Amino acid sequence: MAGFGLVGWMALLTASFATGVGTRPVSALDWVVFLVVIAGTRLLAFRMLPETPVSLDSAFYVAAIVCLGSLPAGWIVASALTFDAFLRSVGLEPAARRMRETQTLAERVTYVLYFGGMTGGVLLGAGWLFSVDGVDAGAPVADSEVFVRVLALGGTLLIVHYLIQGTRLWLAGHLVSAYVRRVALPSILAEAALLPLGVVVVLIYRPGRPMPFVLLGATYLIVNYVFNRLSHASERLRQRVTELETLNRTARALAATLDRHELVETIGRETLEAIPEAELFALSHREREGAPTFLVDWIDRERARFERLRTGADEGLSGWVVRSRRSLCIADLTRREEIGELVVSNDPGVRAWLGVPIVIYDQVVGVLSVQSRERAAFGPDQQRVAEAIASQAAVAIQNARLYELATIDGLTGLYVRRYFDTRLREELERSRRFGAPFSVVLLDIDDFKKLNDTCGHALGDRVLRDVAQSMKRNLRGVDIAARYGGEEFAFILPRTDIVEAHAVAERIRHDIEDSRVAHEGRVLRVTASLGISCYLEGQGEVAALLEQADVALYRAKTLGKNRVELFWDGDSLKVITE
Repeated sequence: MAGFGLVGWMALLTASFATGVGTRPVSALDWVVFLVVIAGTRLLAFRMLPETPVSLDSAFYVAAIVCLGSLPAGWIVASALTFDAFLRSVGLEPAARRMRETQTLAERVTYVLYFGGMTGGVLLGAGWLFSVDGVDAGAPVADSEVFVRVLALGGTLLIVHYLIQGTRLWLAGHLVSAYVRRVALPSILAEAALLPLGVVVVLIYRPGRPMPFVLLGATYLIVNYVFNRLSHASERLRQRVTELETLNRTARALAATLDRHELVETIGRETLEAIPEAELFALSHREREGAPTFLVDWIDRERARFERLRTGADEGLSGWVVRSRRSLCIADLTRREEIGELVVSNDPGVRAWLGVPIVIYDQVVGVLSVQSRERAAFGPDQQRVAEAIASQAAVAIQNARLYELATIDGLTGLYVRRYFDTRLREELERSRRFGAPFSVVLLDIDDFKKLNDTCGHALGDRVLRDVAQSMKRNLRGVDIAARYGGEEFAFILPRTDIVEAHAVAERIRHDIEDSRVAHEGRVLRVTASLGISCYLEGQGEVAALLEQADVALYRAKTLGKNRVELFWDGDSLKVITE
């Protein structure tokens, strides 16, 4: 880039000191009018297509060459484009602030040097190629000759300009075919369509009579301004529509589940899709009401990795969001002036960080954050989307919590009896429809009342939790386990016959028997008795299945406890031993 820019500036300087090159007399007013129109057109650039910014200034480049000569036109265009590139490099234009955040000072200086010098040099070369300096601008020329000259100059200028741009991108490692298809061809066609305007400028231009050209230039700037505003309004509208579609899809996805683990994955997946700049997603939330620590669920887009860890509620950047109850956007975590005294504990490769609070009933219950390894990846648009998703996530998390309160036993983490009964009826209907067996198991902790009365309720609660964990360790994800009442538990084993159910129950019984509970220097042994009933095609109802499992459990108790018994239809008193 520096090489292209230096060649252009050297060509302009060399031509300025050479005699007989572009020496056509040009008034200061004409020079200023062309400069204002070209610079104004550059500042009013807009996007004709999503990836194609268009300034529609090429027609005036060509007109300047024909009317003023190659050297004045080269200096005017080089000055206007250098000024435009400077504004972009310092980020004074709203659309160009990203450049300042993502490029180093050396890159921005090189860009300013390149953009103006390269284009000015190309104009000077095009004027020399078509010998425009030997033609008097005030001399009568046939309209057809002006038309051909402007089109030839404009076509050459556009092709050379975008060829150099393409070479620059190719050297930077970009795909040339994508550049030609998405940028070069649409831009050339858009700017070539306005070359007839350059013909009009040449036809009405007369040295010493600038008023027609001034009026035409002012009108063109007004029209360009209108197109610029319409383009920005269209872009904002397109962004809002995209955001609304994203939020609508997110709302449907969040409403589809009440399981908290699935909910976290859904929030992460939808957030990463809604904010494509994000490479990492994290959701910090309290494991339960009033818990002093946060669970942090991480999702890495590139590695498709899901991780969970625990952290303090007031730690790191998320802790700041919790305390301040405000969103936080940091462009570069490696810069001390941006993070101040905040403690950063993120992935060392992360540079940009955006976090928004999740608020339920005026309390911050979590933080939704996204990270990127690119500097300044997030801005106001991404923050607005993240805050909207966080609002929806707050509702979904609260619904999941209420659902857990209604369906999950707070002590053991298993389902409550009402939920168990509902799922048992559903499993019965499913088995009737598909003809598959399933089993029901009742479990009762042996001598639990004596343990509770002797050692206290705290130890009893601990034993209940330990037994629940033994069940969870030995059950599948599709199995349904519940606290049936007191020290009694129940679980449903879908698509499981009585022999397979017996094997599962024995594993659980052994697991409980092998565990030990320490109390006041003593080691206590806990055991459990289990009873099993099995639904076969067309046999039994919900109440009958539970009664049969209860009969088998009673038999296990009367035969010595710490055993598994099966219920056989029509032979409920028959003892099945190992």
